[in-house]
Amino acid sequence: MAPSAAASVTRVAPSAWVLVILLMLASASTPAAVREEARAFARDDGRLLYRETHWRDRVDGVPRRVVLYRCPDGRAFARKSVLTHAAATQPDVHYVDARTAYSEGVRTHDGRREVFVERDGALRTRPLPEAEMPAVIDAGFDAAVRARWEAFDAGPQRLAFLLPERFAFVPVRVSQVGEGDGMRHLRMAVDRWFGAVVPSIELRYGLDDRRLREFAGPGTVRDARGRPRDVRIVFPATPPLAVSPAEIEAALSNPLDGRCTV
Repeated sequence: MAPSAAASVTRVAPSAWVLVILLMLASASTPAAVREEARAFARDDGRLLYRETHWRDRVDGVPRRVVLYRCPDGRAFARKSVLTHAAATQPDVHYVDARTAYSEGVRTHDGRREVFVERDGALRTRPLPEAEMPAVIDAGFDAAVRARWEAFDAGPQRLAFLLPERFAFVPVRVSQVGEGDGMRHLRMAVDRWFGAVVPSIELRYGLDDRRLREFAGPGTVRDARGRPRDVRIVFPATPPLAVSPAEIEAALSNPLDGRCTV
């Protein structure tokens, strides 16, 4: 007797079905895009200087972060785009501040990576320099922290942090200062003899999710004299909110017409 159609169907072990279902659920529960808000305060008097809205998604499989910087009245004045084509610690970055017609970052041009700075319409570019130690660019610092999370227990971690305006990597030492209130406290300082006169950066990361919760030190946004503003940026403890990809596209086209004084 010929076997029935039902009998000829390949049998799948129950455990395999469970695995398939779990993978489907995980895929369905992972949002295509997320958003979180942050507030930047002046470290000297505590007043609100500006707000940051961070979006994360993927473009053709490439992780992307878009940041919109807004005045207290809600109008945007600057934007940053971060694309991680290869190493998570060294993404391409484009930051632009419409208040001063200033932009800087790292881009891939004709297969080669370069650093660029544009001020008052004058564009300068140089090849991305080599670094003597593990190099990090902009938001790639977060990836470096997570990759070395356990190593901080053994001692400070040494990295090279890119300063686009100087077209150079600066050696930094990242140390674990302590833990408390569910957060790990890190300090980043210039790892050179003159580091004592350069302001350090204080950071707090959540112990449960290893997300940045607080940044204190010279930030990306500059003041009226063109110097990095000394700020305390606070991120929410709640997880990022799932949003539609269209919201990120809207953020990329949002007019940069804010004229607040930071």
